[in-house]
Amino acid sequence: MIFRSELPGLRTVPARILPPFAWREVWAVAAVAGALFLVRADRYLIGGDELYFVAAGHRPSPSYADQGPLVPLLAALSDQLAPGSLLALRFPAVLCTVLAVVLAAVMAREFGGGRGPQVCAAFAYATTPLAVMQSAMLSTFAVDITLTAVVVWLLVRWVRTRHDLLLVAAGLVAAVDFGVKWLIPIVWAGLAFGVLCFGPRAMLRARGWWAGSALLGAAAVPILWWQHVNGWPQLAMGAVVRDEQLATAGLLAMPWTMIQVTGALGLLLLAGMWGGLRSARLRPYFFLIPMIGLGLGGVVLGGLRPYFVAAAFPGLFAAGAVYLADLGVTRRIGIVGAGLAGLAAAICVALVVVLPLPPSRLAEPTDRYAQIHTRSVYFGPSGWDELVAAVDIAYHGLPAATRSELVVLTQNYWQAAALDYFGPDRGLPAAFSPNRGYGYFAAPPDHATTVLYVGVDGPDTVLDNGFGDVRRLAVVDEPFGFPGVNRGVGIWLCQEPSAPWSAVWPGLRSLPLVDGTAR
Repeated sequence: MIFRSELPGLRTVPARILPPFAWREVWAVAAVAGALFLVRADRYLIGGDELYFVAAGHRPSPSYADQGPLVPLLAALSDQLAPGSLLALRFPAVLCTVLAVVLAAVMAREFGGGRGPQVCAAFAYATTPLAVMQSAMLSTFAVDITLTAVVVWLLVRWVRTRHDLLLVAAGLVAAVDFGVKWLIPIVWAGLAFGVLCFGPRAMLRARGWWAGSALLGAAAVPILWWQHVNGWPQLAMGAVVRDEQLATAGLLAMPWTMIQVTGALGLLLLAGMWGGLRSARLRPYFFLIPMIGLGLGGVVLGGLRPYFVAAAFPGLFAAGAVYLADLGVTRRIGIVGAGLAGLAAAICVALVVVLPLPPSRLAEPTDRYAQIHTRSVYFGPSGWDELVAAVDIAYHGLPAATRSELVVLTQNYWQAAALDYFGPDRGLPAAFSPNRGYGYFAAPPDHATTVLYVGVDGPDTVLDNGFGDVRRLAVVDEPFGFPGVNRGVGIWLCQEPSAPWSAVWPGLRSLPLVDGTAR
């Protein structure tokens, strides 16, 4: 059997018997990394998005305004099995990170790499700041990175084996991934385009490819139907995500952001890109080039978040390790490589051990949106206790007759999710919000003529329901507080709305997260 390249002028590459998998060394790397990530899994306070995942998961739906149903279901399951356990909540993120480490080694073996390249690829991924971020909290990107990498690995393996069940499995994994993020159809189409351009075109003629594509399409039906019925909010989220990323780091900062994500061994990714273009061993996998190029272009030129291309990291680390091994490692290169590996490991361990920093180390207020990401990385989320306590005092300070017809309504979805998560223990009612996914959960009941509103902007600005009586009851404004949580947040009592909530609610829905900071 041979790899039949369909690029003009490229000679065919004989099939290879794969070297043994370095399971002891690879699993040692994965186990150490997993243990390190797992030990610190509960050090950060629960994040705003994690609170939202739990809330969304307790309201099952084929889709949500900003994501698919899989991560919310994982969050709700952890909340059922181990209520309040951050370790249980974040275990899927840690598991996905460890699987990505192993995938890097498996792909190095698939490219023909022996023990050294396999261990090198696994170690490179395990010590990236990306892996530290991926495992820190439950997120859609933590799951999406690994599932997309699995899809790529299955297609790479098909090139060697031509077993069509691998294509069916790839479609099945892609279908699951579509329940996480909407990136996978773009990846699937990009891979198909790459195969069409560079081969092996037999992949697109295989029944397995069409069966896998059918699985992906079938999984998309309920998701797309929900989006259609609800006005396609997921499509509008693309602009929201881009605006948030550009507010965090402008286009000129994107190369530096990529360096921060890839770490000291990021040069191995560049070697993988170069080797993918130059190495005869890697020529059968040219079909991956358009997908990688599209991702890099979207991040560097389009202002998308760095993790949009992170699913390519396991394969690129693998390709780089195999390419360098084929070139031969000189003594000088070995010394440089060992130094970079040591530096990467030191950075990884330092990030895990040192972070998050204590709040007492905060030296300046968080006034700009760009500061929120840095603060979240170094100090983690904060302020939930102060927010919930202030709402608790305001709510229970009202007469019982007023509370009987009252609903809690917040400006942004983090506030609503925090009150839903921590509020029941204090006797607070369920929260409503027109923001992000909460805007599509449910509108307040029409009989609710009294609202306890929580937000950084006043109720007249956000709710626009012509209240006959509006009174501010409290302000939560810690000087070094987290914006929109325990800094710059007001609590108002609003009565006598001018219109039923069911009539005004669709017009109140909003997708951007408003936290009171300057963009």
